[in-house]
Amino acid sequence: MKASTRKLLSIVFLFVTLGLVLFIGFSETDVVDLWGALQKLSWASLLLCLPGWIGYVLADSVSIYHFFRRQGHPLSFWYSIRISVIGIYYCNITPGASGGQPMQIYYLKKANVPIGVSGSALTVKFFCFQLTLLVVGAILWFTHAEYVTGHLQGVIWVILLGYVINFFSIGILLVMAINKQAVRSIITLCIRIGVRIRLCKDPEKSTKKWEAHCASFLSSVQMIRDNPFDLLVQFLIALVQLLSLMMTIPLIYHAFGLSGTSLMEQLTMGVLLYISASYTPLPGASGAQEGGFAVFFQGIFPSGYLFVALLVWRFCTYYISLIVGVLLTIGQGLFSSLRGKSLPKNKG
Repeated sequence: MKASTRKLLSIVFLFVTLGLVLFIGFSETDVVDLWGALQKLSWASLLLCLPGWIGYVLADSVSIYHFFRRQGHPLSFWYSIRISVIGIYYCNITPGASGGQPMQIYYLKKANVPIGVSGSALTVKFFCFQLTLLVVGAILWFTHAEYVTGHLQGVIWVILLGYVINFFSIGILLVMAINKQAVRSIITLCIRIGVRIRLCKDPEKSTKKWEAHCASFLSSVQMIRDNPFDLLVQFLIALVQLLSLMMTIPLIYHAFGLSGTSLMEQLTMGVLLYISASYTPLPGASGAQEGGFAVFFQGIFPSGYLFVALLVWRFCTYYISLIVGVLLTIGQGLFSSLRGKSLPKNKG
C-alpha cells in the first residue's frame, strides 16, 4: 500500500471516529444540557488552552534545538519548530504514532543531519518523555491512591497494562543505547527481511551504509551518556512539555466554573489517562482517548458538561495539531511548487 493511500485512510479513520464520537455524544446528552454547558463556558479562560498547546510544541522544539547544537549540528529555532510540528502531525495520523520519527529524520536529513545522529536525538527525546510520563504518573498515583482507587474501580488494569507496554518500549531503547550488538542484530534482521521481500537489492552495500548510521547513532548516544547535564536538561524539558499538555484539563474545568476536584487530582487523572491510551495502535489513539476521557472524568465533570469537555479537550490536545500540520504541509507543497517554477529550465 502506498504511503499516500495509508495517510488518506488514516485521515478518513480520524473523521469517522470523530463522527462516531459526535453521534454517541449527541444521542446520549440532552440538547438543553449541551446548550447549558456551552453557556457556562468562560471563553476567555478557555483561550488559555492555546498557550498550553503552544508550550507543548515549543518545549518539544527546544529539546530538538538543544540536542543538535550540543551534537555539533545546529539548527535554527524556526526549523526546530518545523521539525517538531511535523513529528507531532505524523504521529497523530499514523497507527501507533509510527510515522512521526521517520518523517522528522527525513527532514533533518535535508538539513544535513546524519541519520544516526537524528535517530539518537529522537530516541533520547522519546526515552526522556516516556520515563518522565511514567515517573510523574507513579508519583501522582501514589500520592492520590485513595482517590484513584475510588474513582477508577474496575479499570485499574488498563493503567497497569499501559505501564507494562510503556516500560517495555523504554527497555528496548535502553538496550539499543548500551548494546552495539543489539543494534547490529536489528540492522541485519531488517536487511534480511528486505532481501526476502525484494526491497534490498544489494545487501552488502546496505549493510555498510547502515553500519555507518549505527556508528553515528551510538557515538551520538555516547555523547549524551558522557554529559549527564544534557540528559538532565532533556528530562526537564520533557517535564515542561508534559505539564503543558496536561494543564488543558484544569483550564477547561476552570472555564466551566466548576469546583470540588483539586488541581492535582485532575492532573493525576490526565496523566494516567495518557499512560493508559498512548499504546493504542490507532491513529492518534482515537477511540481510546475519547472513551478513556469519558471513563476517567465521569463525576469530575457533571454529566451535562462531560461531552462538551471531551470535545474541547480533544480539540486543544489533538485536532489543533492536525490543523497546524495540514497547513504546514500545504504551505510546504506550495512553496516547493513555486520554487520549482521559478528555477530556470535546463535546455541542454
